Amino acid sequence: MTALTADAVRRSMINCSKGDAKRMTLADHVVGTDLAAVEFVGWRDPRMPRRAYAVTLHEGAVTGVLLRPAAGDGPRRTAMCALCRTTRSDGAVTLFTAPRAGAAGREGNSVGTYVCDDLACSAVTRLEKATPTITPDRSHPVDERVAGLRVRLDGFLAAIRGTVDAAPAPAR
Repeated sequence: MTALTADAVRRSMINCSKGDAKRMTLADHVVGTDLAAVEFVGWRDPRMPRRAYAVTLHEGAVTGVLLRPAAGDGPRRTAMCALCRTTRSDGAVTLFTAPRAGAAGREGNSVGTYVCDDLACSAVTRLEKATPTITPDRSHPVDERVAGLRVRLDGFLAAIRGTVDAAPAPAR
């Protein structure tokens, strides 16, 4: 079991300053989350609405990233999350960008992908049935969808770290 603590979350951030990590607001559901049971835990910062965070186990270590949602000024349409491959008809898929880790991020380089607006991909991937606004890819069983989410999430994190050129990894 890898239950998250507030200190572990703050220390895990790979693409923001220690000061930014210290100022982040942790959602109630984050502390105590067992990362062995979910692919990642994500949340939006209620005090800084242009910031969101995701924390996961990546390459054996707790790894967190700062995400920035794109401005949503225009009409929102049905879209598919690139991580969990779930279609959301309520417009609840947003382009999130993440500064790259290290010197590349300090120079302004970033990577982005479309993700469920509520960052609940782990729960959405496990849905057995479609809802009025969420349509999971039912052509694959839940365990394959979960494994695919893990592969694509790892690809996105590798792109943030700068160990690959693009994100997320291709579907399985």
